[in-house]
Amino acid sequence: PAGEVRVKVLVTGADGKTLPAADAVVWLPGLHGPGPAAPARMASRDKRFEPRVVAVPQGSAVTFPNYDKIFHNVFSLSETAPFDLGLYRNGAARTASFEKPGVVRVYCNIHPQMAAYVVVLDGNLYAQTGKDGLALLPGVPAGRQTLKVWEERGGEWSGPVVVPAGGTVEITV
Repeated sequence: PAGEVRVKVLVTGADGKTLPAADAVVWLPGLHGPGPAAPARMASRDKRFEPRVVAVPQGSAVTFPNYDKIFHNVFSLSETAPFDLGLYRNGAARTASFEKPGVVRVYCNIHPQMAAYVVVLDGNLYAQTGKDGLALLPGVPAGRQTLKVWEERGGEWSGPVVVPAGGTVEITV
């Protein structure tokens, strides 16, 4: 039987205090689970991207709807997935596909404060942390696995995790 991995992600602030990391991405490279229930979306709203971080398995598409009453241009210069969706108005949406794993920084060329991330994963057994810094990965094959974590301020972390058959392993990163 499969087990589950419960991950708590913490970041250390400039003041030295440790805080839960919301929106961190945790995944098991190369492993496949049920996959996402709905296609990924990253909306333009109030001159911000919502959510700020989206995780998708490689080969996935992300839709970028514009809910602002102004035009936006969503683009990335990332080596992993360079794209430019052009200018589009309120109510319109454009889509980009992500074929290679890696972190893709997303911007709007009209509003420099708009910045976000699409984290493209090599596998679809993944989760994002909530405000409490916690993420749960169910249905993980028992045995030794590699766990990866990416967080906007903390970068990428990788380490081993031993998953008990039918049980839960807890790890703090």
